[in-house]
Amino acid sequence: MRAHLLTAAALLLSLEASASVTIRKTDRGPTGYEVDFRYLNATAKRVLIGGGIQPFTDQFHTTGTSFRINGRYDPRDYKPGDFYVSNPSPQLPAEPAYKWPYEMSQSEGSLWTYTTPLPSGTYSFAYLVDCNYAPNCSIDTGNLVIDPDLPPFLNVPGDQVASSFQVPFDARFQASPELNTNFDYALDTIDPHLHRGVIKTANYTSLGSIHPAPGVHDFTIYLPAEYGRVSGKKYPLLYLSHGAGGNGADWENLGRMSHIMDNLIRLGHIPPTVVVMPSFYNLDSESPRFIYGNKSNSVPVPPAHLVRENFERFLFPWVEEHYDVCRHASCRAYAGLSMGAVLTYEMFVNATDKFDYYGMFSPATNAPYINASSVAANPQLAHKGIMIAHGLYDFVFPQARDLQTALDAAAIRYLNRVTPFGSHYWNTWQDELWWFGVKVLWKVLPLGGQTGR
Repeated sequence: MRAHLLTAAALLLSLEASASVTIRKTDRGPTGYEVDFRYLNATAKRVLIGGGIQPFTDQFHTTGTSFRINGRYDPRDYKPGDFYVSNPSPQLPAEPAYKWPYEMSQSEGSLWTYTTPLPSGTYSFAYLVDCNYAPNCSIDTGNLVIDPDLPPFLNVPGDQVASSFQVPFDARFQASPELNTNFDYALDTIDPHLHRGVIKTANYTSLGSIHPAPGVHDFTIYLPAEYGRVSGKKYPLLYLSHGAGGNGADWENLGRMSHIMDNLIRLGHIPPTVVVMPSFYNLDSESPRFIYGNKSNSVPVPPAHLVRENFERFLFPWVEEHYDVCRHASCRAYAGLSMGAVLTYEMFVNATDKFDYYGMFSPATNAPYINASSVAANPQLAHKGIMIAHGLYDFVFPQARDLQTALDAAAIRYLNRVTPFGSHYWNTWQDELWWFGVKVLWKVLPLGGQTGR
């Protein structure tokens, strides 16, 4: 899904349109931009905007587990350095009842409107009709409505339940000496003809990783703008995994990865690179939980080693057969977020010969980890380009720290990124993909003290 710089959907010119989101440059505070939401519904009694968009907070009113009611700010009260997190915020007895800021007003009969300033960033949203909380609102009953004029990027209908748009940065109103919250690297490229890649979905056939029955599985693929223009060229290849409960369209629909890749390439941080975003949640209809180490996640997806084996047997050869991509570890990488980072760690440990670069974003890994004996048995482990990244307010912070401690003990070099505004959410993973591209991806190995300086 693509959006123009200042208009994320066609401006609502008449009441015949069903919805619109318009981003306006205002040249005034608090952010320099305002966003207009307009939605038609003749029967609704109340409409909220939710499904991903969050209230704001700052560094002084949030922790790694929550941010208090008095630290939840309406975007109309934005101050430079404010950001949003996804951490839970329990209602404390001494605190007043919290009012969700994104509530639409009814005007002109069936027209619902809401206007707010917003700072730089990618925002996902849906309309919540007569329903107060997105996880309790159903598309089937009409309580959760995806903007019909700004449909999500998806492969399978129902896989994505939110639309998204991007707001630019205006340093006059958003620059902060405390925190850089400029997300313009996720804007559409300034030169679409030269630098805009192609994003699309594809399907391949494999046997199930547990129950051996043929099935069609999906992935999303990003092809750089140059792809197909240079005869015989093989392109570096990055595999990029979603988290538990997600799918291969997440990185594009919620993370705008194609824009991030376009800008990494345009600015010369990386050469033109193909990105494959596979879905691992649907490899089997009766999969056990995603298991690594001595803990598991309740989302029903296959264990990490079975996903790796399935990808090695079916996905990787299929991609190499159908696309002009590199087949050598030196120009292949694997990265992922949360449970996708668990899969990345699995690839690092047990598919070491296939990739030279690994990005573990918000890694939900658990012990046992590799150690010095592991490196002695597989010396390649010590010669890879690795980034471990997580948010300062990320609930997997302790797990990321434990993983780093294990790699330190095994004398494995890596670069680290602690996203200063980060929680376990998409603005964090966008930041980490960007810095993975800037500092690690396709850089000279081994990593050293001057890497990324």
